[in-house]
Amino acid sequence: MAQSFPNRSRSLKDNTTIECDDHGAEFFEVEINSSMDEVIHNPDLTFPQGLSWGYLSSSTSGALIVAQLSHFECGGIALSLCMSHKVGDACSAYYFLRDWARLTQDPKVTLSPPYFVQDSLMPSVPFDVPLFSPVIEPKKERCIQKRFVFSESKINALKALVVAESCVQNPTRNEVVSALLYKCAASSSTINLGRSQLVQTSNLRSQAPLPPTSIGNIATIFSTPIYENYEHDLKLPKLVTDIRKSKHDLSTRNNLQENEYITVMLEAYRTGKLPFHQRNCDVYTITSILAFEFEKIDFGFGKPSRASQESGSFSNLFILMNTPDDHDRGVEAFVNLNEQHMSVFKNDKDLLQFATPF
Repeated sequence: MAQSFPNRSRSLKDNTTIECDDHGAEFFEVEINSSMDEVIHNPDLTFPQGLSWGYLSSSTSGALIVAQLSHFECGGIALSLCMSHKVGDACSAYYFLRDWARLTQDPKVTLSPPYFVQDSLMPSVPFDVPLFSPVIEPKKERCIQKRFVFSESKINALKALVVAESCVQNPTRNEVVSALLYKCAASSSTINLGRSQLVQTSNLRSQAPLPPTSIGNIATIFSTPIYENYEHDLKLPKLVTDIRKSKHDLSTRNNLQENEYITVMLEAYRTGKLPFHQRNCDVYTITSILAFEFEKIDFGFGKPSRASQESGSFSNLFILMNTPDDHDRGVEAFVNLNEQHMSVFKNDKDLLQFATPF
């Protein structure tokens, strides 16, 4: 693969302040010396390599948004985007790409301008505390990502199972898939003697209220109880019930003033320990981007054959995306676990009853 980086402007003044220099995002092209078929199941090759920052990096050098156009020997192309979490979240990245695609097809199209959210949105955050990683540099570990696909029919079977054994009505794709992934991961862990917790992210733009094109980390988290015994507690109907209750509790409070994510980050910053460390249990984080149709973004070449997520660099993370098939509202789950944990998780019989590994 041939690739080169131009000199980048400095866009972060420090670890907590973004300095606007009007240089914009970086864009460059590369040639990948293989066919698209060879990398479609290994999409990491299509993302910018060698960035001076990453999700867990404290570097303040380099452009905070980098786009890459990859050309394959077969004539196919791939477009990827890396956005620092210092700038925005998944919603920010989605609307950036969507509006870019619309402008590519019609330069005269009228778009809602991006709204850059200022500090005053969350007044409880001290000015010198970074809201997103790195608050504390973690110990690096060998992490593996695998993809599991849940077809619409399998998701419907999961929903039917939950409805038959609980009082939850109309469970969502997110709820049942999240519950199953967490159940299988927690059951296959040998750490913390079975103590575990599920943490999920939530977009706050509608609660603020803010337009969907708002740029920033406008999110919080909600958590299930800490479960002490996986054999007794980690039953699928109970987990979906607990997830539903956690979401309801979230909707009843002012999450700009009482933001659980900010509480976790401030605690980590003050104690010098990793986020969630004080909970003394295995914490699994699930981020759902099912509301954002990355798989339908069209730059004029038609919808992509595949939309994907780059491999993460830390464990116990699950990211949920839509499958690209318009006729199957399935879910693709990108699962990050350490090597030993993944070797057990990927063979879980309950998981394989509903998901297809890739």
